Amino acid sequence: MTNILFSMGGSSGLEWSDFLDICQTCDELGFHGFYPSDHLMQIYAGRGTTPARLDGLTVMAAMAGHTKSLRLGMLVINNNFRHPVITAKMINTLDHVSGGRAEMGIGSGNVREEFDVHGMPFPPFKERAARLDEALSVIKAIWTDEPASFSGTYYSLNEAPQMPKPVQRPHPPIIVGGRGDRTLQIAAKHADDYNQIAPLEEAKVNLARMQAVCDEAGRDFSAMRRSVQIQIKMSDDASEIAAAVERGATLATQQTAYYATPEAQARDSMLLGSPEEIVEQLGRWTDIGVTHFILMTPRPFDRRVAERFAKEVAPHFA
Repeated sequence: MTNILFSMGGSSGLEWSDFLDICQTCDELGFHGFYPSDHLMQIYAGRGTTPARLDGLTVMAAMAGHTKSLRLGMLVINNNFRHPVITAKMINTLDHVSGGRAEMGIGSGNVREEFDVHGMPFPPFKERAARLDEALSVIKAIWTDEPASFSGTYYSLNEAPQMPKPVQRPHPPIIVGGRGDRTLQIAAKHADDYNQIAPLEEAKVNLARMQAVCDEAGRDFSAMRRSVQIQIKMSDDASEIAAAVERGATLATQQTAYYATPEAQARDSMLLGSPEEIVEQLGRWTDIGVTHFILMTPRPFDRRVAERFAKEVAPHFA
């Protein structure tokens, strides 16, 4: 059986004390990793109990000293917030201070508002995607070559000395996610983990598309992790589950053609109910090929839910 991984992630509304509680709980309970997002402000109202937003990369570096085995990554670094040389240096530093536990999720950035309010340029998607592709080539060169050189349209290196190299060899795992054709091509070229946020039926289609892109690129898709970010509401109270579905349907940012109603899509975008029901739902996801589940941290965080998941759900996939 394929090794199934369970992680947590998220940033919106989390203060330092929240991150500390969540990450240390995940570490103690044997979760694979924690992955905050990379935004300068709250993006979607209602995703957190407050608009609080700390820098995820800085928090993960600090968290290295407060955890022992938890993987520390990002979902996802916004490539247009930093030059890729800086990104490579920061993740490399995280890899060293954590003893080889760093992971890097990275994307092209898709929320124009936070660029506009902070006075940053927001190029068209075609350019953002091209920048992401080049940035990943730059980052991998810095991590693996000595000296590092690269010549592109947007970034270049000219025999740049970059020492020390990461603890993990050849480099920390790279996570790239998305639905668009160009993003799938970038993931097939660079990623160790293909990630998505999508309801089950769409995720199934996206995995098939990714398989085809990998086949064309000569990449073994079976050797890649296949992850999803997914909300969870573990409860034996049917009224709480109904409220979670209603809230999920309201907060959905994109209605797909795979479902007749927002409520049906919300149910297929979440893990809902008792541990037994969640085990059954996870089985449907693993059946389509998902190997890594990043649970969107419930707000407010309840350690008892994480403990119950680790005790009554995760062992079914060990």
